[in-house]
Amino acid sequence: MITKNMIIEGLENRGYIVDAHTCIKNGIEKEGLCIKKNADDTIAPTVYADELIERAELSGMGVEQVIDSVVAMISREFTFDVEKINDVEYFKTNARIGVQREGSEDLVKRPTQFEGIEEYIYIADEHEGESFSIKVRPQMLDMWRIDEETAFVRAEENTHKDTKITPLGDVIRNMMGDDFADEFGEEANSVAPMYVISNKSQVKGASAMLDTKAIKELADRIGVHEFVLLPSSIHECILVPKFEDMSLDVFNNMVTEVNETTVDPMDKLVDRAYLLTA
Repeated sequence: MITKNMIIEGLENRGYIVDAHTCIKNGIEKEGLCIKKNADDTIAPTVYADELIERAELSGMGVEQVIDSVVAMISREFTFDVEKINDVEYFKTNARIGVQREGSEDLVKRPTQFEGIEEYIYIADEHEGESFSIKVRPQMLDMWRIDEETAFVRAEENTHKDTKITPLGDVIRNMMGDDFADEFGEEANSVAPMYVISNKSQVKGASAMLDTKAIKELADRIGVHEFVLLPSSIHECILVPKFEDMSLDVFNNMVTEVNETTVDPMDKLVDRAYLLTA
């Protein structure tokens, strides 16, 4: 069986500098391997030992094949100008809000109105056709000479511009076609009409749950001002207009079951639903 130490030793034998450390991603501890070609490199990619080992077990890879795959990944030329990150204007343009389970990660973050969920600031951008994101840490605000409140205001403005609320049936129709969507829609609508709330990219879009203006606009449009919020994952949530005979326990059980059977643990929020008034 391949172990973390075998991966570290293999990389070091090929001349790489490896710093093993524990990372926290959405409240989950991960064994990270920070890999440098040279001691003075300013950019050092991090790979996760457990993910490498799991992939190797599924595909039957040996340790040398794992090392080959890591080397291929970290050897790609990265031409992004990292000095841009030092510019406060770059931050103001690209700052976004994300949400995750409450945890101990050292970030610019704060609690939300939804128990067990915290919001944090990250930078979102694209380079050579690939999207990337960087979570903002307190020392980065010092570098930009910007206070936390101002940073949250700017990140919220950028994030809420991208809020997208779509009837669940339309989302299913785009994914699976009209016949499946119609059949699914009849079943879903027997419970209540549902809406997917996310961002335009549907990446880290669950923070749209904090966009009170967009939710209020939906409420005014459909004439219902109480919702049940189902936190599907860090990428999206589902809004269900609330009616008198609804049981929150039913939705709590629904979220728990979906989390256990469908959602990647790294993308999971919490095992509960919330009542929301717009």
